[in-house]
Amino acid sequence: MTKKVLMLAAKANMIQQFNHRNIKILQDLGYEVHVATNMVDFGSMSAEENERFKQWMNDNKVMAHQVDFERRMGSLKGNIRSLKQLRQIFRENDFNFIHVHSPLGSILGRLVAKQFKVPTIYTAHGFHFFKGGPKSGWLVFYPLEWFFSFITDTLITINGEDYELAKKHMHANKTFKINGIGVDVVKAWHVTDEEKLIARRNVRKELDIPEDAFVMSSVGELSNRKNHSIVLEALKRMNIKERENIYYIIAGTGANGKMLNELAESFSFKSHFKLLGYRSDIREINFASNIVIFPSLQEGLGVSGLETIINGSYLIGSDVRGIRDYILSKSIGTTFSPGNAKQLEQLIKNKINTSNLNSGSSRSQLLQFDVESIDKAMKNIYQNMKST
Repeated sequence: MTKKVLMLAAKANMIQQFNHRNIKILQDLGYEVHVATNMVDFGSMSAEENERFKQWMNDNKVMAHQVDFERRMGSLKGNIRSLKQLRQIFRENDFNFIHVHSPLGSILGRLVAKQFKVPTIYTAHGFHFFKGGPKSGWLVFYPLEWFFSFITDTLITINGEDYELAKKHMHANKTFKINGIGVDVVKAWHVTDEEKLIARRNVRKELDIPEDAFVMSSVGELSNRKNHSIVLEALKRMNIKERENIYYIIAGTGANGKMLNELAESFSFKSHFKLLGYRSDIREINFASNIVIFPSLQEGLGVSGLETIINGSYLIGSDVRGIRDYILSKSIGTTFSPGNAKQLEQLIKNKINTSNLNSGSSRSQLLQFDVESIDKAMKNIYQNMKST
């Protein structure tokens, strides 16, 4: 009899961005992998990337199921529709276990899995409640996560703060901490200085940025949570002379693009501010930058910031869970309060005219984030589910 496992998230981007390797691990363990997600309203990736992901699933014999999950926590009517669709998928397939992601997908998925007596793995990509976070997160999401932890076989957290909270307050049968989805640390370290210099020149030429400019970059969805506006507020605090040679570029898509452009225009910085849209060459953008700024208000384990450090670029990141986890020393990066534009302004000034490379003194410690380490941990978790 064919062993089957279901990978489930509300939006396709969650599977596309975080679970390609997990799917391959499961297939190598002999499972027929099914994916249930919304591939029509697919989340924070481009339509082209969504089509490539669907083609990837087809090419790799992944069984895809469209479920009409709504945005955020959905409506009552929409969630009832999604539950009916999930129940039909479960009736047609005898799953050994399921692996759920995202708040809405994990809740509805665990409900149906409980009904069909199927064990569940839940990866929490950053709880929506955290130290210093809004009270609404604790009032809404904490009770939900606490309640549904009772029907969770295995809970995976991806940062230290969430792990400690889960061990103390949640009730999953097993709780693990893995360091995010993994990045190819060793491969990044083999990029030569010459290759970095070529990438720097090519990106700056493409974007019409002078070779001697001080370039700051950020990566992430153009949303309130990613908090790119604080960087512009820090630049706004500088006088014209201080910022005349500074450029700020953001790779990402989202609803806040117009607002960010208007903010840049308000202090005559528009010609030095560039929204790049979706980019697949983030490593090259890192190399083209003097510093990278990751100003998020909230992260699970922010991959873009981690990749910045792995690539050898200097990171200024928010002092929040999921970012400070990998800023292991002042030699590779520093943190700031994500609402403090004055503090960020000073940190930027401190880095002007200095190297864009971190000194790498914490290099050996960064191996804990390598894909090989993460994949080994996930394989062990999946193998342990065989006996449940």
